[in-house]
Amino acid sequence: MKDFDRGAKRKCTSCSTLFFDLNRFPIICPSCGAEVNTLLTNVSKRGRPPKNPKIVENDTASDEIKLDEMNVEEAGIEDINSDDGPVEDMIEIKREEDT
Repeated sequence: MKDFDRGAKRKCTSCSTLFFDLNRFPIICPSCGAEVNTLLTNVSKRGRPPKNPKIVENDTASDEIKLDEMNVEEAGIEDINSDDGPVEDMIEIKREEDT
């Protein structure tokens, strides 16, 4: 007797016994006599793999330069920590004089 002659392989929902249904309806468990009503026979527990796996590249992290590591003179940026003088000398402030 071949496997397809025995019908589909089933699992009893009450006693968890594996058996073939012998292409009969209703499906009755030979061990406990319970009627088995399963709509899904072959359900994968793992699920399908994604169709397009996402590829994450970490190249942007290597291109970034931390501010502490950057040399100010090489970058051509004016150093803001230099003591050129008071701020009032750099900015012209117009004050109204009291009369």
